[in-house]
Amino acid sequence: MKSRIQSLTKHLKKKKIYIPLALLLIFGAFSVFGGKGDVAEEIYAVEPATFVQEVAVTGQVVAAKDANMTFESTGRVARINVKVGDEVRAGQVLASLSNGDAAAAVAQRQARADSQAARLAEVRTGSRTEDVNIAQAEFDGAVIAYGQSLQSLVDEIKDTYSKSDDAIRSKVDQLYRNPRTVTPEIISFDNYTLAVSLNAKRLRAGEILAEWSKSVMPLTVDTYSASYLNEARTNLAFMRDFMNDLSTAVSAIEASSAIPQSTIDKYRSDISSARSTIGASFSALTAAEQSYKSALTTKQTKEQQLALKKSGSTSQQIAQQQAEYRSALADVQAAQAALAKTLIVAPFDGVITKVDIKVGESSPVGSSALSLISSSGFEIESFISENDISKVMIGQPARVTLDAYGSDVVFSAAVSQVDPSETIKDGVSTYKTKLQFTQNDDRIRSGMTANTVIQTAEKPASVIIPQEALFLEGGEKVVTVDEAGKRVNRKVVTGGINTQGKIEVLEGLLVGDRVVIKKK
Repeated sequence: MKSRIQSLTKHLKKKKIYIPLALLLIFGAFSVFGGKGDVAEEIYAVEPATFVQEVAVTGQVVAAKDANMTFESTGRVARINVKVGDEVRAGQVLASLSNGDAAAAVAQRQARADSQAARLAEVRTGSRTEDVNIAQAEFDGAVIAYGQSLQSLVDEIKDTYSKSDDAIRSKVDQLYRNPRTVTPEIISFDNYTLAVSLNAKRLRAGEILAEWSKSVMPLTVDTYSASYLNEARTNLAFMRDFMNDLSTAVSAIEASSAIPQSTIDKYRSDISSARSTIGASFSALTAAEQSYKSALTTKQTKEQQLALKKSGSTSQQIAQQQAEYRSALADVQAAQAALAKTLIVAPFDGVITKVDIKVGESSPVGSSALSLISSSGFEIESFISENDISKVMIGQPARVTLDAYGSDVVFSAAVSQVDPSETIKDGVSTYKTKLQFTQNDDRIRSGMTANTVIQTAEKPASVIIPQEALFLEGGEKVVTVDEAGKRVNRKVVTGGINTQGKIEVLEGLLVGDRVVIKKK
């Protein structure tokens, strides 16, 4: 008989069947097969009591958080700031790759973002009096510079006329007979065609000078227009071509009794000087024009800036500057993200458990570098059978004892997680369940064995009896009741069982009934 009970107990443990139920079955076996020995009776008076339903389970203490950390970019390991066993804080940099370029990019983009932020603040608040005064001074200076450049251009236009007139009257006319008449005639030389052309050009030069004098001499900065500049440029071009032709002509003149060599040399020198004068006038006029245009553009720009300072910022300008600032911030975030990929940062407070990298070596993306577990906030990981998992819910309280400290040291916990999917353990369906310690305690260590009793229900005014009062009869649960000294067996319907050896009776007993407990 004893060997059969031991075999049954061993079988029940292997199948993870709840221990109180196992005791009930063993008790039933005793009832069926009987046992030899003296039997004592005890009367248990049924009274209303609070029934606490519990589920007992064994688990293991684990860190509430753990992390295997890697670099998100490939590079050479530059620094390792921790070693195994070090306590670290959330946000602490644990290791880094060589990242000088990435850090410089962050600084550069941050500086641009700061500049855009300052500009946005300026646009929003509008122009200060000091800014308006500065813009006014810059505009006033541009107006003065513009007036000076315009005066220089007017003077240069007049000067081109004077130098052209001097070149014709003082240098060219000595080569002509009757130069200031309608029939100017160049001195004789062999090239007849060229002579005819030069005579016509001298006549035209006289007409140009006469017309030019009438328009240019009264010219002032107040009467200036672009037509004066165009006129001067056109007239200078004619004079330049005229001088080129005269240079060709005098170079072909040969000395004779009528024209000695010394006279020819003077002709050539004077025409060369006239050509240089016209060329220099062309260059000076172009320079004066460029200076004038530059001064005009500057004046217009400064005028617009002054108007903006006086009028303040428009909503469109503010919106545009906001967009510039957001763009700068996005650039900063992109640079920071690139830099972060070269760092390993502690995601929570904890203790370093493994260091798999060395300074100077290359660390590829995804390879294990550091491991970390939380230094506080331990939890219990256990597996509850399918028979009991329906009773367990998140938030239920639990009592915990650790094998390391014995059953007298009790810790409090609560159910924090129940996996919805099963886990097969030793061929039996179980459900992974986690319980969080409600208080931090330095005595708790990862890896300790935890004996946990979860309070799954509490029912006041319930009918409960000791489990040993229950036995099986014909496959049904039965208790013996003392009715006025007479022993009567009653069928009962039971509910939950707790860890104190009490079972809830749902039907078959009433408050005041006297239940007989037989003990060997």
